[in-house]
Amino acid sequence: MKRIAPLALGMFAIGLDAFVLSGLLPGMADSFDVSLAAVAQVVTGFTFAFALSAPLLAVATAKIGRKKLALYSLAIFAVANAASALAPSLWMMVVVRVLAGAIGGVYSPAAIGTAVQLVPPEQQGRALGTVMSGLSVSTILGVPVGVLVGTQVGWRAALWVVVGVIVVAIVAIASLVPSVGALPAPGLRERFSVLGDGRVLVRMFVMFLYGVAQMGLVYTFLPAILKDSAGVSEKSLPVYLLIAGVASFVGNALAGSRLDKGASPKTMLGAALAAVAVIIAVFPYGAFNAVAAGLVILFYGFAVAHVQLPLQYQLMRIVPEHTSIVISLLNSALYLGTAAGAAVGGAVLAGASTTALTWTGAAVVALALAISAALRTQDVPRSAAPAQPTSANTPADATS
Repeated sequence: MKRIAPLALGMFAIGLDAFVLSGLLPGMADSFDVSLAAVAQVVTGFTFAFALSAPLLAVATAKIGRKKLALYSLAIFAVANAASALAPSLWMMVVVRVLAGAIGGVYSPAAIGTAVQLVPPEQQGRALGTVMSGLSVSTILGVPVGVLVGTQVGWRAALWVVVGVIVVAIVAIASLVPSVGALPAPGLRERFSVLGDGRVLVRMFVMFLYGVAQMGLVYTFLPAILKDSAGVSEKSLPVYLLIAGVASFVGNALAGSRLDKGASPKTMLGAALAAVAVIIAVFPYGAFNAVAAGLVILFYGFAVAHVQLPLQYQLMRIVPEHTSIVISLLNSALYLGTAAGAAVGGAVLAGASTTALTWTGAAVVALALAISAALRTQDVPRSAAPAQPTSANTPADATS
């Protein structure tokens, strides 16, 4: 897996860039002399572009070798982040963040396509896990560190840190990852045809609602929520993000273990959504001081880790022949929800308090819970398993 580790570093940079700005919005608003609601469009532009680019640009770049595409996308990503750090105005910042989001959506399938070609079929699960671990590490260590740099030196400095990580990833991939060719990729029609399956579509909608509430309405505005409820300063924010990240990492590992041992994904998803709804709703009242806020954040991080995995688990068994396609679309649904939630959250915050923000988020999660509870258990075949490639050189849907 040493040849794949540099690809995980690239994923770390993508994750760091995607979430670090959530903790820097207040400083950015002061820098551009605009409201927090207005500067939230920076997050909206990035996430919306990320969501749309993954399925569309994957088709357009299908003939490019996976390693080359990973390097090209990271290089452009570095330029976009440098431009973000230098942006003189809010509208320019939004433009370059849209570019960064679009290119970020290209790197992920390129990295996955490279990883699965470098290992035999029996090791492809570990390969994918290694690549995707970069995102997990970015939330545990990268985001708090990035926010710490941003609050101590400024939000522009935090973006230069991201640029530095990207450059290191480019050098590591170019030096250590072997070249692999392009692979036949499903066409755009085939990628979206799975949405004709109602069992898939309804789960995508659940993920979209979750993205609206948890990522868009709450996580994007977490600094403001913590400040209003517990008086948490920007300089203390990295501690809380670290608590949430570690709790999420532990929760994700436990969720995976429980599913492997036969736990019901529907039951797990329902319990997780119910917990997230309650925690978000009581956030302004439960996080009444710094210590209480830490406990709320701990339970919050643990609960949210149990949402995405059960949905992925179900989809992998509903359409095992298109595993990577549905997972890619599920991520797009999450990012589209995040973009929509950030936009709605900005509007809510402009006319109300952060308490209204959390109550709105709790209501949306409750809607997702109601829909998931109505799903029939028999929709998901128990015996189905994700389709495995027949050869290390011809992995199914490798470029999705």
